[in-house]
Amino acid sequence: MILLKDRTKSVTHRVLESLNARMNLPDEEKKKYENQVKGFAGEKQFDFHMTQTHPFGIILNDLVLTHRDTVFQIDSLLITNDSVYLYEVKNYTGTYFFKEESFFAESGYKILNPLRQIDRSATYLHNVMLRLGYRLTIHSVIVFINPDFQLYSLLPNKLFVFSNQLSKHLNNLPSQDISLKHEQLELANKLKEFHNENYRPDNLPIYIFDHLKKGIICPICFSIRYTTTRQNYFCTACGYKETNRQAIERSIKEFKVLFPDLMLTTTRIYQWCGEIYSRQHIRIILKKNYQSQLSRHMTYYSEK
Repeated sequence: MILLKDRTKSVTHRVLESLNARMNLPDEEKKKYENQVKGFAGEKQFDFHMTQTHPFGIILNDLVLTHRDTVFQIDSLLITNDSVYLYEVKNYTGTYFFKEESFFAESGYKILNPLRQIDRSATYLHNVMLRLGYRLTIHSVIVFINPDFQLYSLLPNKLFVFSNQLSKHLNNLPSQDISLKHEQLELANKLKEFHNENYRPDNLPIYIFDHLKKGIICPICFSIRYTTTRQNYFCTACGYKETNRQAIERSIKEFKVLFPDLMLTTTRIYQWCGEIYSRQHIRIILKKNYQSQLSRHMTYYSEK
């Protein structure tokens, strides 16, 4: 098994994660954030099963691709010498019923039909691969990863794999001792190249710099309670420790996710970090890691 693209949190997940720590999210946005956390946990659990089984092929996780201006996302893709396995991972809990071509919770709440979701992704993936000159068979699989999920009133469906069936499914995948074909490696690298890691959906919440809490967010417990020494940052809520440089660099990355169109300046990052580090310290880190971006901005403003 070759893990060509590891799993990372989506832009939506990272934005909501930051906003949840820095402002009072509306209930609807908080629910979206909770769903992002739950979904990511389910995907990581799926990854664990993959690493335990170690299937033959190339794995790409969290792909965001585009077909004719339409963006579609893939949880996991396994490319073998003769097939592509497209996995949609659902971390639903509780009891659901299938009726009228839809999924309903016991409460009557209707959710998106994962069969339609994966059919859409498989269709777009087929067309992207065809455009690249590949005609591999696509096997769509919906994985209900949570053992507390129950589904009733649905005839057996070979697209569905439940938690207690996942190990058997992965073990039954074609096992090949021969090397991967060059074409498959080429396809995997092209798909990875086409991945849009900066994709931002239109439904992100509205927020502005001045209204967000400032300070260093702990990457473990997401608290903004911290203290610093000459060398290190400490989270006083959970005890997490890192160097001051690491804390500043992490905060700069968070700022760039939240405000991709704002220019990086020493003053902004000084304020963003809670004004606990010197401007000189921040300026040195910005100059070292973002010199090209800062130079482009300086050139732009000098020309204006």
